[in-house]
Amino acid sequence: MRFITIRAMASVAILSAVALGLSLWGGAQDKVWAQPKLLRVQAGEQTKKFVPASEGGHMPTLSATLVEPEKKAKEKEATVEVKVSGVHIIDPAAAHEQPKAGQGHLHYQLDNGPIIATTAEKLSFHELTPGEHKIEVMLVGNDHQPLGPQESLNVTIPRG
Repeated sequence: MRFITIRAMASVAILSAVALGLSLWGGAQDKVWAQPKLLRVQAGEQTKKFVPASEGGHMPTLSATLVEPEKKAKEKEATVEVKVSGVHIIDPAAAHEQPKAGQGHLHYQLDNGPIIATTAEKLSFHELTPGEHKIEVMLVGNDHQPLGPQESLNVTIPRG
């Protein structure tokens, strides 16, 4: 899968994400690449020590939790925090989108919206509409193929 860097259109991509009810958290707006149904956000290099399963380490794991779910829901927001082990989180562009054992990044998806591909282990969604929402988080390789671990979180935004 290829990505086209759209520096001049970065603000358009961000506005599109906001229009879908998504907001990119913190410094994650450094670089944005867009492709239908997939947004990739670079949030800086992670510095984690790991031993990949292929070198005798453990299988990759992922755990995702909602940060202050009741408070954020009242503010029409949801913040997801992810913890990963067994994989070094890197920007797939740095690996030329080629799979490599022990490397990966995260895919987030709100409801049936676009997939956000990022190295950010904390991501916030803003301006959510009232009702039930499902947030999927998946650990994927440099080629965007699933590495196995994924979680599904549910959040309810109150009316009024």
